[in-house]
Amino acid sequence: MYTSIYFISNVVNWIVNLLALVAALLYCYRSFNPSYLRIFPTYLFVSIMVEILVNSYITNAFDFQPFGGKQHYAKMAFYNLFTPFELFAFSWFLFQVIQSSMIKKALIALLVVFSIFFIQYSLKTDLGKKPNSIAVILESVIIIVPCLTYFRELFAWKEPVDLLKEPSFWLVTGIFFYVATIVPLYVTNNYLAGHGMETVAKSLSSINNFALSISYLLFIKGFTCRIKK
Repeated sequence: MYTSIYFISNVVNWIVNLLALVAALLYCYRSFNPSYLRIFPTYLFVSIMVEILVNSYITNAFDFQPFGGKQHYAKMAFYNLFTPFELFAFSWFLFQVIQSSMIKKALIALLVVFSIFFIQYSLKTDLGKKPNSIAVILESVIIIVPCLTYFRELFAWKEPVDLLKEPSFWLVTGIFFYVATIVPLYVTNNYLAGHGMETVAKSLSSINNFALSISYLLFIKGFTCRIKK
């Protein structure tokens, strides 16, 4: 049961990731869209390339082992390194769409603290030995703050905003939905794994892929919401 659910969640994630990448390449560089969209093609490309290089389903199905005997080590290392990449990509975007100078300064300070922690933790535990769940939780908490700031500022705008044509709203919503979902997921998984319920914890991991797929769909809406009908 775990294998089927988790495999389906992976396939859904790959398909929607690819669709989002195609949409990003088609629309993020167009003049009628804001320049802050241009970080998303890079983010989506790196995301899908990491899956191609180290996801076990893909590498086993095609007998593709680019890292040979260290394939598992590379898998953990790539996934762990993707966390700070994702954090900095989302932070750069959010820095462009929020107005609060205090939150911007706090975001920069949190990024510095996270970087120090990530480097020290990775050196201490070995980057490719196991997933860095603490880094994922910290990333989510850091990103939630500017997301909530954006929503507060959005409701405080003096002029009405057509949200159906506002890319930042859909993108922030997608990011917020994902990080708000994986915080309780990772906390729960760590608890279950620590109490001998690893099978249940693995089954719940499919939630991460489904949540990410929904975020990608919201990204696509953000990329295309200014297209003239």
